Amino acid sequence: MDEVKKGNFVIKPCSACSNPVPIDMERIKRKLDIHFDKKEFDQAERLINYWIVEAKNGNNPRAELELQNEYMGFLRKLNRRTDAISHAERAATLVRELKLDRTVGGATVFLNVATVYKAFGNANAAMSYFNKTREVYEQNLKDDDKLFAGLYNNMALAAVDMKQYDAAENFYKKAIEIMKKIQDGELDAAISYLNYADLLYAKYKNDVSEDYSKYSDKIEEFVNEAWNLLNTETIPHDEYYRFVCDKCAGSFGFYGFFLYEKELRKRAEV
Repeated sequence: MDEVKKGNFVIKPCSACSNPVPIDMERIKRKLDIHFDKKEFDQAERLINYWIVEAKNGNNPRAELELQNEYMGFLRKLNRRTDAISHAERAATLVRELKLDRTVGGATVFLNVATVYKAFGNANAAMSYFNKTREVYEQNLKDDDKLFAGLYNNMALAAVDMKQYDAAENFYKKAIEIMKKIQDGELDAAISYLNYADLLYAKYKNDVSEDYSKYSDKIEEFVNEAWNLLNTETIPHDEYYRFVCDKCAGSFGFYGFFLYEKELRKRAEV
């Protein structure tokens, strides 16, 4: 069968069947990136939905899985709870049907499913998926792999929601230790330090003594450490740097570091 053209993309013939199954995911993702950069969310959603239908009709569950993985994160960012959870559950089902649940790729999809549940207040379901991810990572990756840092940071956030503060501290320490050893890992380490400060503040709010002095020194230490990491001279001031500056600015303001907040907001706009 010859190649079948669909819009700007090409569905290549499958060598094992008569259906035009393989889908050019790289081109689809490039088009999605353009829509996301321009904040053309309606166009991005139409594109994803179109190709999900094509993947289903073309009997291509792997392509559908990639699209569902993109879609649930997109819906999470738009705060569309019902839709995000629905597509997350579909992605998890596909991982199992494709027998990818013991692979790093499948485990990473589970991590993304977990972040959807975490975002919408179901920390218990999130932690279940995080633990599935952790088990597979431990079987397939080195202890200092960057993927572990992202996992531990997310697990810590869920643990805080569950008021499992000791577990959360352990996860943040692990994440920071890994990111400090990785080239250009300073940005993610800075995020972890600020999250760690938020953990200590949560502990203070849960402390019947309400003695902020037991936490204030450590909180200030972690906030300053995050600031120093964000000012590492070797860090490229690229799109991700601007994203992190924007993400972190509010945290500095919350803890009274208003000049840092102002500076980061300025950097985020450059």
